[in-house]
Amino acid sequence: MIDEEVPVLIVGGGGCGLTASLFLSDLGVRHLLVERRESTSVLPRAHYLNQRTMEIFRQHGVAGDVYALSAPLANMSEVAWRTSLAGDGELDARDLHRMDAFGGGSTAAPYAADSPCPSTNLPQHRLEPLLRRHAEERAPGMVRFHHLMEEFTQDADGVTARITDRATGTTRTVRARYLLGADGGRSIGDTLGVTMDGDGGSWNVISVHFSADLSRWWSGDRVLITNFVSPDGGLVSRYGMVAMGPDWGLASQEWALHFHLPAGIELDLGEEATVARVRELLKLPGLDLTVHQVSRYTPEAVIARTFRVGRVLLAGDAAHRQPPATGLGLNTAVQDAHNAAWKLAAVLGGTAGEELLDTYESERLPVARRSMEWAMFAFRNHGVLHAGLGLMPGAPPETTRANFRALFADTPMGETRRARTAEVFATQRVEYQAHDIEIGFHYEHGALLPDGTPRPPLDPMGGVHHPVTRPGHRLPHAWLTRGTERLSTHDLVDRTGGFVLITGPDGDTWRLAAKEVAEAYGVPLEVVAVGTADEPAGFRDEDGVWAAVRGTGDDGAVLVRPDQHIAWRATRAGAHPGRELAAAVRRALGHPDTALAAGATA
Repeated sequence: MIDEEVPVLIVGGGGCGLTASLFLSDLGVRHLLVERRESTSVLPRAHYLNQRTMEIFRQHGVAGDVYALSAPLANMSEVAWRTSLAGDGELDARDLHRMDAFGGGSTAAPYAADSPCPSTNLPQHRLEPLLRRHAEERAPGMVRFHHLMEEFTQDADGVTARITDRATGTTRTVRARYLLGADGGRSIGDTLGVTMDGDGGSWNVISVHFSADLSRWWSGDRVLITNFVSPDGGLVSRYGMVAMGPDWGLASQEWALHFHLPAGIELDLGEEATVARVRELLKLPGLDLTVHQVSRYTPEAVIARTFRVGRVLLAGDAAHRQPPATGLGLNTAVQDAHNAAWKLAAVLGGTAGEELLDTYESERLPVARRSMEWAMFAFRNHGVLHAGLGLMPGAPPETTRANFRALFADTPMGETRRARTAEVFATQRVEYQAHDIEIGFHYEHGALLPDGTPRPPLDPMGGVHHPVTRPGHRLPHAWLTRGTERLSTHDLVDRTGGFVLITGPDGDTWRLAAKEVAEAYGVPLEVVAVGTADEPAGFRDEDGVWAAVRGTGDDGAVLVRPDQHIAWRATRAGAHPGRELAAAVRRALGHPDTALAAGATA
């Protein structure tokens, strides 16, 4: 007997599942979210929110609340490397390197030019309650924590799941047309027999979340992350710390300290031992601190061979897991949910074919693989930095300390060593200045109609972004004005699942074609004219940025999907604009190319 029926069942109430819920709500899709835990995460592990994620949050009305709690750019614009936080020895509290990061300092101009949203920092234990509140407000009664999916089966028409309310012990049977697995890889993928390929991890990471006043010793008001390379050697000589708020910069009250151990090594993680270890590592023997959580995890770099099995889509950690370097895990998960949500809405609403859901995998799997590989590369590059300091594996402590003395020596060779250090450390921009990795990902195959143009050049270090309207790429940001109204090109695409056709100053030809195509396919399709001067029906290209990146003539057009990615573009209006636009919309909705709508051939 079926107790409840919903179009979509989301399993998992972390960042991926919660964002999927609020996206589906905005798209008008009824759904049920179940999460086995009683509350959102108590761990601050994921914290960096990149520009693309914040653009998605802006589209769905969440960005303002995130920015109200998160770190201002001024307090997260630098990363430091030091020998220790404090201490009064000759090699203590010495700077090794500093790097502008995340769109601050020397990186500010390109980050600001390419997006309406700055990146920010809000740890998971503060972000998830915010997302949960939004999800519950948009889907009252349908976001159920402390509920466990015991098992599920699927058939040609849907998924049947047994859900237990862990508070009452009551088990109900839920029937859904589709299941979105966002359970962090705990069971759904295994049940489906999905293989995860990659590196399963060979070390353990210990994370200590604690409160303390470090304002006298922290690396600076602009610093979000400090990486430590200790001259003292020992079991833990490489570790990092992140400010965790709720106030920021020197005023931060909470911190996360991370260090890794070889497999098989065990440490006492009790409260007393942990307090002593934090004091020892920071060289603050009298520090007054409160430990909130100590956690252990094994970083992986793995990806599922498929993101879709029948009626089940895998997203977030259920589909791919990577080390924390570059902060791509949570961000990629949110972007998975964003991609899947509009496609589920289009299929369930009857405007798209079932084949559209196949494009979820063809688009997101290559992006997830790139993110996973990049994260592992950035993580391992820290070893290159250590080699750049002259550190050698297995060297005795006295050799290591002598090396650091030579590094800081006021001699010509000391100057050379410091110059080498600066050059080598600059390569870590692959982690902290990965601007193009964060917003430049694109889709080569999927819900789009290619135009045969080559992709823009890729910066091999992942920093330089080239905004383009090539199909599959993210819509470039440009500021537009109309009267007193000022908005980003991203704001043209609202949260309700419609397509947008951006034309030149004279959009009448395209407006007629769009009306016919919208009626033929039953899909919202808004035409927006962008010109160089204020016009009653259009927007002004405020700085000429849109004209520089649009890739079309004044009579051309760019078709934008509900997820702000380009579906198609026409460099100019041809003889049959309606036919061309219809073909693009068909492809974007997963319909076969041969299915030409009779009403859209003009």
